[in-house]
Amino acid sequence: MRKGLPILLALLMASTTVGARAERIGHADLALLTGKVGEIGRQLAASDARKADAASLLTGRLADIGAKGTWQAPTLDAITGKPTLHTIPVDFMLAQLRLQTGGAFAPDTQKAISDRSAPALFIRGGAMALDELATLAAEQHPGAIERRGDTYIAHWPIVIWSDAGLVLSEGERLELSTREGSFVLNSGLITVDRASLGSTSDTNAGMPGFRPFVATAMTGAVQAREATFANLGYGETGVTSGLSIIGAALYPAKMRSNFTDSSFVGLNAVSLQNARDIAIVGNRFQDMAGSAIALSGVMHSHILGNVVTGTKTAQAIDVQNRTSGIEISGNVILNNRGSGIFVANDTRDVVIASNLVSGNGRGGISVVRSACIDISDNVIASNAQVGIKIRESDALTLSGNDLIANAGAGISVLDQQKDTLITVADNAFSANKSGLYGGSASEVALNANDFAGQSPILLDGEFAAYVPELLRVSSSPEGAPQAFTIHPNAKSTVGQQARPDCKTGS
Repeated sequence: MRKGLPILLALLMASTTVGARAERIGHADLALLTGKVGEIGRQLAASDARKADAASLLTGRLADIGAKGTWQAPTLDAITGKPTLHTIPVDFMLAQLRLQTGGAFAPDTQKAISDRSAPALFIRGGAMALDELATLAAEQHPGAIERRGDTYIAHWPIVIWSDAGLVLSEGERLELSTREGSFVLNSGLITVDRASLGSTSDTNAGMPGFRPFVATAMTGAVQAREATFANLGYGETGVTSGLSIIGAALYPAKMRSNFTDSSFVGLNAVSLQNARDIAIVGNRFQDMAGSAIALSGVMHSHILGNVVTGTKTAQAIDVQNRTSGIEISGNVILNNRGSGIFVANDTRDVVIASNLVSGNGRGGISVVRSACIDISDNVIASNAQVGIKIRESDALTLSGNDLIANAGAGISVLDQQKDTLITVADNAFSANKSGLYGGSASEVALNANDFAGQSPILLDGEFAAYVPELLRVSSSPEGAPQAFTIHPNAKSTVGQQARPDCKTGS
């Protein structure tokens, strides 16, 4: 645990080195850290870059972020059986998808299909390799799929039924025709193993904003290893967002979806809704039009060791709407348009640990109307607004974070309901606009935080009146820091076990 320096001494000697902690984040060290983060961004600029490519820079304060986790990549599942190829009316399948996704499917997709009389290719009965699909289509439905070497262009939509799969193997590339309104609907298994899936570069006359997409619904799953997904998705709905997995209570997935060591470039989003047990590990997300990873109603999933840069309109990782049991750890999240990580709307039981969150256009990490969130050991630096923003949330623990040079407060706590509790322990504040900001806050319990590098504003907003008390308790003997509580509840909740019952969903 970090040991806080007496803050009064830090104030008296703000322009000099004051103790070991302050020396590690003095002006020169702050410049070095900023330069290191910039170099990390440059080393990870390529779409095929992975976190390991910046391993030599993930040292010192960034060592926890660079550490390798214990998660093991799963083997790819296989579907047995002899597959067959049929056709099915596109209108019928779109109607089924709308039904199974609660109407979330955009009805205007039909406008993009250039030949309304053309059906969709329909795979049933087993796993079909991409070259086999092209061969059968050439025999039975000339013009449906065009082959150019290892590249296959789908001119018709492709439907994969619940007993079937489509396998893209090493070196193969499937391109969905933008001009003709192609897409993939999957209720079986799509496997992309060292292969690519994207769209053609032309435009759609009937719907200029259309881009092909891959939608997995009902019992379906997607498994990708060292794959590339590029230039997919349109609109704001999850189903057409690029790569989506939409669960349904009556049709639980038969297999687990996972994405490992893959690249996602220029998608609208990877959208996961009402799904569970999904792993997104070691991937690269770049230039996404919306959120790189969007979760809604997702349970028991992992987002580990990814690199997310350059979202154009939204947050990098968006976790909302009763999502629970999520681990977001070891990610490098740089220079995105919105917040680095955004958690909202009855989300709970989320661990956000050992991430580098820097250069984002809004806050580093934001939590709104959620509970039981553990934010620990992150480096949150040089974001355009607040480092960590908490609003209308309860039972949050913020510990061991480095909050450095954010344009707003290091941590802000706003609009809390009566009797809520936020614990802020063992964090280091350096060169933020202010250290800890409060507005309409309930109980905030502080313990062993280091404000030595934070000047001149330690506490701000309605917390400013507590600076004398903070200085007093911070003068305790070295090794015996005193806890300090701002706005204690009438009956203090510190240490009580029967607050929101985290980890049980009650």
